[in-house]
Amino acid sequence: MDMEKLSKSQIILLTLLVSFVTSIATGIVTVSLMEQAPPAVAQTVNRIIERTVEKVVPAGQAAASVVTQEKTIIVNESQLISKAVARAEASIVRLYSNNAEDPTFLGIGVVVDSSGTIVGDAVAFGEAVNAVVELVDQTHVRAVVSSTNATSGLMFFSTATTTTDGKPVTWTPINVDGGHPMLGETVVMIAGKTIARIAIGIITTLASSDSAPRIIETDIAPDSILYGSPLIDTDGSLLGISTGVSRVTSDSSFISASTLVKPEKNKAE
Repeated sequence: MDMEKLSKSQIILLTLLVSFVTSIATGIVTVSLMEQAPPAVAQTVNRIIERTVEKVVPAGQAAASVVTQEKTIIVNESQLISKAVARAEASIVRLYSNNAEDPTFLGIGVVVDSSGTIVGDAVAFGEAVNAVVELVDQTHVRAVVSSTNATSGLMFFSTATTTTDGKPVTWTPINVDGGHPMLGETVVMIAGKTIARIAIGIITTLASSDSAPRIIETDIAPDSILYGSPLIDTDGSLLGISTGVSRVTSDSSFISASTLVKPEKNKAE
């Protein structure tokens, strides 16, 4: 084809065709690279989390000339974190001493099953055998210690079936991540004595041994962490809990949630 003999309209159409083919090729290469990237690379501030493909048929053209357009939906990590906190917050409770006249805040608890089993930091309770649980809707439920795991520093509570006002209780258990967190993964710590407060960080070290539960170390400021503060990922799943055992490693460390995959097996030691 002699380029010099092309009309202006043909040159314009040829330019549009080349641009279109180039854009499609660029999209294919980008998607291929993202699929081959290591998991850690995907933990960017703006992460591509979904791709949708739609078919566009220009008016007046046959189905044979269908053009496929690929759209990339980008979600900011801040949006993921907000949704994760909202998802986990329904499973976060606050634990108080069983003193009707002057209840003392003891720490954060996490609901781990639909029957209302709650796990917290054993250090916060000492020799106490019961507590009052404050749910996210400000209602209160009585709880008693059912078991303690000295290896992990976790204490488990069984709860009443009704609130202190005599109303039935519906529990929302958190999703427990029994997998393997990754170095550099973005994590969120939930605290706050009266209202939810969060701190965002990354996993800096993963320590484990045959005789001790896995410890997740983070760069979260220690002064923001309360007894029993949970550590969640950007999906709202529980990764770990702050206990006296984890804080021996560092004040910003958490016992791995893999300990809680089957909480009924944690017996008193």
